[in-house]
Amino acid sequence: MSRTTVPRSAQWLADHRWLYVVPVLLPLSKAYALAEALTSRLRRRRTGVVRRHQWRVAHMQARVRERERHGGGALISTARPPWRSMAHSRETSYKDGAFLVPAQLDDILGVDMDRGTVTVGPAITMGRLMAGLPRGWTLPVVPELEDLTVGGLLMGYGIETSSHRHGLFADNVASCEVLLADGEVVTADRTHHADLFHALPWSRGTLGLLTSVQLRMVPAAPWVRLTHHRLGSASALTECIEAYSSGPGAPDFVEGFHFSPAESVVVTGTFADRPRGDGAVNRIGRWYKPWYHEHVRTQSRRQHNAEYVPLRAYYFRHSRSIYWAAEMLVPSGNHPLFRYPLGWLMPPKVAFLKRTETPGIRRMYLRNTVTQEALVPLRTLPEAIGTCREAFHVDRMWLCPVTLRRTEPPGLVSPATEDGLYVDVAVVFETPEPVRRGRPWDARQAVRAFETWLLDHGGFQVPYVASHLTREEFWSMFDGRAYHAARKKYGAEGAFLSLYDKVSCH
Repeated sequence: MSRTTVPRSAQWLADHRWLYVVPVLLPLSKAYALAEALTSRLRRRRTGVVRRHQWRVAHMQARVRERERHGGGALISTARPPWRSMAHSRETSYKDGAFLVPAQLDDILGVDMDRGTVTVGPAITMGRLMAGLPRGWTLPVVPELEDLTVGGLLMGYGIETSSHRHGLFADNVASCEVLLADGEVVTADRTHHADLFHALPWSRGTLGLLTSVQLRMVPAAPWVRLTHHRLGSASALTECIEAYSSGPGAPDFVEGFHFSPAESVVVTGTFADRPRGDGAVNRIGRWYKPWYHEHVRTQSRRQHNAEYVPLRAYYFRHSRSIYWAAEMLVPSGNHPLFRYPLGWLMPPKVAFLKRTETPGIRRMYLRNTVTQEALVPLRTLPEAIGTCREAFHVDRMWLCPVTLRRTEPPGLVSPATEDGLYVDVAVVFETPEPVRRGRPWDARQAVRAFETWLLDHGGFQVPYVASHLTREEFWSMFDGRAYHAARKKYGAEGAFLSLYDKVSCH
């Protein structure tokens, strides 16, 4: 991802992608989403879900053992095509030449109301899972894009605006079943195979293949009351996030937006049984509503800005605009003249978009846009924002506080601060100012500057973005003791790609 000359044809297609996104991809995407929803509903009415799941797991075991019978060789990976992944990092796929194992495990396998748990296949999306939970229940952490999968959130990265109270998505997993390199399926939790259980988060499928996940559920109210806090400097933003993210009286949800050096917004939310007279009702999930980040900016400027939002609409508030990525695809997508007649077509399915990319367009996006995300200690947030602005030449950032909890035993990501309070800083699908002005910009150099800052300040680069860390730098950022021990003990060495080799762009 270095400075290169982009072919004019690829540049023109990228700049005018809306010409086929709007009339072609958006209708196809909507048809796919409707078919997926119908299939999901039919599955819930059918019996034999558990039996079908068991048959699929047995098929995966047979496939893995087939590799063993042939003497190993190619490294194991799921057969899920790269274009279905939400990861945004490499120009080439690590699955090229891999030993592929089908892993279509996307059902809700059972709900235990007494224990407060739900058991699912790892490929189920958050949209389908939340639609299938019993009324009055939710997950402690619900990441905000409907197409994210449980497996990706556990072994990749999952965070949400409740993470200051409940930690990362992986911290709310009760147990999981893992298919090992020898074909055995084991159950890992805090008492059985605990070393494997604690090594799984952020491991990106390099210890084994998930076959099921048991998640904690918590009671939920049907509404969220949101309050918007408009701020100026990064220091004021940091103080506001800290004030609302710690202590027993912390709200249920805390989310931050950095729009410019002089404008930021913190949105706090609390569960509500019903709307009251202290805020307007806003059904933000409807097709004609403004994109959420623009709504936040407008709402924060009003004197009385509290509002009540339906819970599911709040959870997936960024889905229609994919944060602000939709601006690249449909530049006029937030205009009322588009939203009212055509907004129901949004959002486009990320899988459709990636499936239709030519290699040239994909390279151009990777080299001329920024998608970077990292956890930084809260006290360093003003400097982190400044580093992102300097390295990536962008202003907009999404901010989410989180309390890191994995201390004993440690995981790949263990807190270095006493209170464990960090902030997720995300620059999502942004175009740097030099690129917008037609000037050269070196993406690799920019990422390296950001990574150097993270290494010096105790930050953690998340595992789905482009990483240019050296192997030594990577393992100085992450605590690999439990991970390497688990790879050796459970036979992953020589069978699964290592974590560094999977995420590195080298």
